[in-house]
Parts: sequence; C-alpha cells; structure tokens
Amino acid sequence: MTLVALLAVTTGAWADETPLLTIESKYYSSFKSGSMTFDDKVTVTFSGSVENDGDECGWFAFAARTLTVTAAEGYTITSCKFYTYEGTAMTGYTIEGESPSVCLTGGTVYTDASTSVFVGQPGISKIEVYGTAASAASGPEVAWNKTTKTGTFTMPGGNVTLEPEYYPQAALTAAPTAINDVPATTDGAIVKAGTVKNIGSTTTAQGTVMYYVSPTALDAAALLALAADQWTADVPTAAHLAQGQAYVYYYVRGNDSDNDDENFSDGDIQMLTVTLAAAPTYAVTFAEGTDPNEWTASPNTDVTKGQTVTVTYTGSKKVIGVKAEKKAEAPHLVIEDKNNFFGIGNQKFYFTEGETWTEAMANHPENAAAGWVIYNDRLRFKPDVYGYAIFILRSGDYYIIEDTILNQPIDTSKTYMFEGTNPT
Repeated sequence: MTLVALLAVTTGAWADETPLLTIESKYYSSFKSGSMTFDDKVTVTFSGSVENDGDECGWFAFAARTLTVTAAEGYTITSCKFYTYEGTAMTGYTIEGESPSVCLTGGTVYTDASTSVFVGQPGISKIEVYGTAASAASGPEVAWNKTTKTGTFTMPGGNVTLEPEYYPQAALTAAPTAINDVPATTDGAIVKAGTVKNIGSTTTAQGTVMYYVSPTALDAAALLALAADQWTADVPTAAHLAQGQAYVYYYVRGNDSDNDDENFSDGDIQMLTVTLAAAPTYAVTFAEGTDPNEWTASPNTDVTKGQTVTVTYTGSKKVIGVKAEKKAEAPHLVIEDKNNFFGIGNQKFYFTEGETWTEAMANHPENAAAGWVIYNDRLRFKPDVYGYAIFILRSGDYYIIEDTILNQPIDTSKTYMFEGTNPT
C-alpha cells in the first residue's frame, strides 16, 4: 500500500468547561426556520417556522416548535442557559446535556413538548452556551518520503502518538472472471479481464489490474514474497499451464502520481480458479521417400507441446543430421475480440480458399475442436459458454453470419469481430 503521510500528535485532552458563546435573538431576526451555525461552534435548529420581530420577545411560536442547540465538530456542549423577557428565565434557565432544547408554543416557553415545566414567555431572547473545545494538535510534523517509505520528525518534550494515513485503495468496476476449458499450452486467455474504476469524472483509471498464475494454491506469505516484476498486466493465457486446475491471483496496482488526488493504494489480492482442458496433440511424420524400415520417431502420435521426441536410424548410411520442419499452419481468419471486450482473446477459424462457412466447419475439424459450431443456423463460438455470434464489419455496419450467408464463400476482404464488440 502507498502511504501518504505520518501524522504525529500528542495525546489529546479536552479543555476545561467554559462559555463557548452567547447568542442574542434580536441580531438574527431573519433566522426563523431550519438551522444556523454560530461562530463555527454551535448550531441552532428549529423543528418548524417561528417568529422573531428583532426585539426583546426573542424567538417565539404559536404552534409547538422545538429549539435545539448542538455542537459543531471539535466542540462538546455541557449545558445551555436560556433567557426570556418574562417569567422564570428572566435571569436564565439552565438545561444540561450535549443537545439542550426547549419547546416554544402558544407564546410560552417550556422545557419540552409536555409543557409540564414552565420556563418563561413569550420566547427565547438569549442563549448562553457552555462546553469544551478539543485542544489543538501539538505534535511535530513528520517529513514522509514516499520513495524510501520512511519519515523523520524532531521529538518534542512529551509523548507522541503516530497515526498513519493512507491513500484510498484503487477499486474494480468489474472483477476478472474465469474462462474454463481453454486447451492447455495454447495462447488462449483463461480469464476475462477486470476493469478499474476511474478517478472522479476523468477517464484515468485508479490503477491497473495485475495477475499472477500458479498451478498450485499459494498462502498469504507466498503471495507477499512475490517480487513486483512477477506480476503482469497482461491477461493470463494457458501457454505454460497443464491440463487441470490453475489459480489466478489478481489485484489492482494503485496509480502513482505527484498529484495527491490521483494517488491510490494497491487493492487487496484476490483469487479465482480456472479449469484447463487437455493440451492439443500433434503428429510427427517423415518426408516422402524416407524409408520407414530405417527411420522411427517416438512418440510420433499424440505428441504434446514441449514433449521430447527421439529420432532413431537403423540403416547403414552416414547421417549428417535430421532437419525438422514445423508444418505451416492452415489458412485461417482471425476473429477479433477487439480491445479484449469479452476477455476471451482473438480466435482462429480455419478454411481453404473458396470454401463456404459450412464447408469450412465440415472440412476443418480444428474449428469444432476450438469451440466453433453452427447453432440455430448461425455460426457461434462456444454457445454453451458464451453464446456469441460473430459479425462482418462493413463501413460501420455489421451482419450476423447466419443461414443467409453460411453457404456463401468466405469473404477474406472483411474484418470479423465478435458480436457486441465496439468496432471503433
């Protein structure tokens, strides 16, 4: 987390009770309803409209109204002395408590709405407020260095209490979510990316979502021991993962700025689990003309990425070496998940020049293996998981790949995106 400052304060104490201020109604004849704060110390509130003619009669009312005195921040009221023009309170009537109040009704003042204790009449002409004010902080200033995460101050002649103050945590607007059944060892995204809340009304994010992927669950100590460069802002893929379960840890790395309003602490580390499908397998073959009785490769079927293959020769010729050539990938379209809108990454759709969408599905089993299917007369990608159709971008317009064009040759001049993606 990012520390903004360290505040040093001595143990606070309240000053002795003392008169806070005196309010005379004749100077506030326009104040007849609602609330008004006096000298930033106390607030007087009426429960409804009252009268005030600016004379000795003070604040009075015909219908029952409550006058309440409350303390402003940094002050505490212990009592109030209320004065009236006539009656018991001509020399003041004291009511104790943190929110003293009286009832104004029928041109008379009572201690409360029950009208059981008479105070005076016709209204309140003066209020003396008594209480305490918090003593000002007397601690020394701490010179905080954000880079070294250290601060210094000069010790005063008294005990000091240190109170750390932090920048607010960066927050997510949407947390990352798992994308299950992505084939292991492939470059398919295994989470839909999370999004971060912006700073106020700006378009600047409060931070960046960072990821760390582990094949085993990590405890808090292991997570804290990770170096900063072991986390990445890139959406994690299945490239280095095996079939089974993986653990994706993420947090929002808070924005770091010289402007305090744009500074945010890191968010808490969260975790989600992802299930990966079996890795794709490949075949090893020999070039045409190679004698199969002299040459073998083991294994030569169902070989996975990263697996060691042993080539053996049993003939009598002197072998210079063996050239291994990776077979070129079949022609394909790239269906864009523009700006990682869905968090599933770009997907490939294999075809041969001149084929229709329907023919490409039938002739290239790798399409079905990846999750493409013709469903309800429409081409979709993993409809049981996402239900996405795709569309062709045509000068800002789009057309669903459905029965009307499924049997038309694939137009390679168009750009293809998942439906719902913002094309701009």
